Amino acid sequence: MATTIFAGTALLLAVLERFPRLRMRAQSLLRPYFFSDVVYLLTGFVAGTSLALAYVAAGSDWLGSRAGLPRLAGLEPPRWLAVPLALVAIDAGNYFAHWLLHRFDVLWEVHKVHHSSRQLDWLAAFRSHLLEQLLRRAVAPLLLIAIGFPIEAVALAGGVFTAWAALNHSNLRFGPPWLERFVVTPRLHRIHHRSESSESNLGTVLTLWDRLRGTLLTEPPPGAERLGVPGEVESYPQGWWRQLARPFVRVGDAARSRQESGCADARDAMASSQVRSSEAC
Repeated sequence: MATTIFAGTALLLAVLERFPRLRMRAQSLLRPYFFSDVVYLLTGFVAGTSLALAYVAAGSDWLGSRAGLPRLAGLEPPRWLAVPLALVAIDAGNYFAHWLLHRFDVLWEVHKVHHSSRQLDWLAAFRSHLLEQLLRRAVAPLLLIAIGFPIEAVALAGGVFTAWAALNHSNLRFGPPWLERFVVTPRLHRIHHRSESSESNLGTVLTLWDRLRGTLLTEPPPGAERLGVPGEVESYPQGWWRQLARPFVRVGDAARSRQESGCADARDAMASSQVRSSEAC
């Protein structure tokens, strides 16, 4: 069911983006690096979804059988209640994972891959490094595991979440202004992808989390719209293989720089000590 929800949404968005009156910017279907993002879709969403569900099921079963914690699934809640609650839990978990990716320099180097998109459409939602996928798959479902949602509700909520993420990255003018009081629209999320405002609007479905943190930005900063990695809009590499290696290269460069700086400080300290010894003689 989750795959059906996503596939139907992706097809609908791809068609709607062909209508000039509905889209934000003129953009071809086969934009630059379209096929690289197809690889991201296959390696991230398609390959990871079943593994993520297995992880949630195994974690929830372990907490129930080994730790003896009560499971929401044992109460057999109706689907109309369980699915929306699971969606809120998934959204909260992904917000936390997204915050981590922006909070720590090492994780930001990984997350830059997602921000490297110079043009947004539904497919750009899936451009993310394999390490980011691993982090999100591990961290985002923790509330689901702790509460013990029925796995059917998790699968449906996951399909809705992924479909909404694709919508948020789409090149569409979607939703009346009042809707943005509650949920994230493509216009709001495009603000997050601007190089000048990437620390705002971290939410995927609900605006609630950004409102609580005071990071919801409803109007873009003045100036021309530039999408991409802050400070590296033009220079950040494109293409799946180059982006796969990029975080490792940058972290390695930073480590070497710290090591060289430390060696230089040690040499300066030694030279200073020798000067003092000479003066004392």
